[in-house]
Amino acid sequence: MTAPRTALVIAGGLGSRLAVDRPEHPKPLLPVCGVPLLALGWMQLRRHGVEEIHFSLRHRAEELIAFVTDHLADGVARVHFHVEAEPLGTIGALALLRARTEPVLVVNADLLSGIDLGRLGAAHAARGSDLTIAVHWQRQRLELGEVACDVDGRVEAYLEKPLKEYRISSGTYVVGSRVLRLLGSPTWLPFPELVERALSTGCRVHAHDHGAAWLDVNDLAGLARAQRWLGDDPVAFGLRPEELDATVLRLGIRT
Repeated sequence: MTAPRTALVIAGGLGSRLAVDRPEHPKPLLPVCGVPLLALGWMQLRRHGVEEIHFSLRHRAEELIAFVTDHLADGVARVHFHVEAEPLGTIGALALLRARTEPVLVVNADLLSGIDLGRLGAAHAARGSDLTIAVHWQRQRLELGEVACDVDGRVEAYLEKPLKEYRISSGTYVVGSRVLRLLGSPTWLPFPELVERALSTGCRVHAHDHGAAWLDVNDLAGLARAQRWLGDDPVAFGLRPEELDATVLRLGIRT
């Protein structure tokens, strides 16, 4: 099983919450166990056979380009940098690849992820999907009581601070050519709006429950959690311990 051969990495956000406490790096370059998030994502893409990698950049783009050029570009993958003149939202940069006829993998640069991209690509192909969204389950306890009613407003139950379970987007997608053709010139576009476009035009949209280790690194607590998770179990993220150690030595970056 192989992932799509082309990937778009969304790395243009401000990372405002982490920038206050860790201003020395843009968020994709914050190290987790000595390896920047962007490098961990790159390793995942290359491990799953992605051959062409596009980066959508804006905030501190020069630093990100220099890091990829100096440390990651390995002479195998084809690398392209797209610096947004204006913010394009969470998926607007995908319009740059709208002429592609093969599926495009889209990932976000601030994720620590063990998603099997080969299985994701295989599920997309097997279902004949136009858009596949990698998902995971998340539990959350409500802070207040839930009043359950029927269609006439008659109360059927009162649930005190119930524990809810939700299917959550994991910020990783496979986008087929039919959905790519829904895009025009690059402009601001949130991902939920692209999903609505796809659904309203009859595209086949599926969720893929990946069941893998996954973390969105948005604040100091998330960064600390990422350090623990990756340090305790690198295999869950597709890395052998010795591979992680060798990468730290090669990059020479300290936490």
